Amino acid sequence: MTRAAGGNLLALSLATAVSVAAQAADEIKSGKWEFTTQMQLPGAVQSAPSGQAAGGNAPMTRIACIDAANPIPAEAQCKVDQVDRRGSLVTWAMTCNSPRGEVHSAGSARYAGNTMEGTVTARVPGPNGQPVDAPGHIAGRYLAPCDAK
Repeated sequence: MTRAAGGNLLALSLATAVSVAAQAADEIKSGKWEFTTQMQLPGAVQSAPSGQAAGGNAPMTRIACIDAANPIPAEAQCKVDQVDRRGSLVTWAMTCNSPRGEVHSAGSARYAGNTMEGTVTARVPGPNGQPVDAPGHIAGRYLAPCDAK
């Protein structure tokens, strides 16, 4: 084999390995995940996007089973309005019912192996009836395979 042909074969092998690694990085690991959301709620607004009391700016943690086809955990009081997945990046919009009224939120997150990081902005009803935007951060971590049904 000539030196040039060997170099081309090595380059092709490396390109294939990088492509396979990139595809693997784009996958969302199916299973049981723990998600912790920290919202920056204004002092007068104490309702989380899920409609549960947030206790000020206390983090909210929940565990849910997800997979690549359903990368957003379902919420009992919420309706997912839109989900878009491009590789490991997921964007979404949802509407939730709360004691104060509807809460609209939109976010984006990136999955990477056993972790997920994302941001969300919730438009919550304010004390004077005017909506208030509350930004937040979401961190996720893979726990285990989902329990058998």
